[in-house]
Amino acid sequence: MDIYVYLFRNDSSQEPVGRVQASGMFDARKQVGIIKKLDIDLVDHLFIIKKLSDHEQQNRKNTR
Repeated sequence: MDIYVYLFRNDSSQEPVGRVQASGMFDARKQVGIIKKLDIDLVDHLFIIKKLSDHEQQNRKNTR
């Protein structure tokens, strides 16, 4: 399972709104839709979903 972050498409700072753990991009989109109570089409329109790389995940563990 990989970790995906989602952020608002119109946000200039590109700061993540949240994160989900999913087996693929489709599952991540589904989970964001459930969390935000939106259809998958609206999730695609409002959010950018990115997979966290192993390097980024490692940095998150070290900063806590």
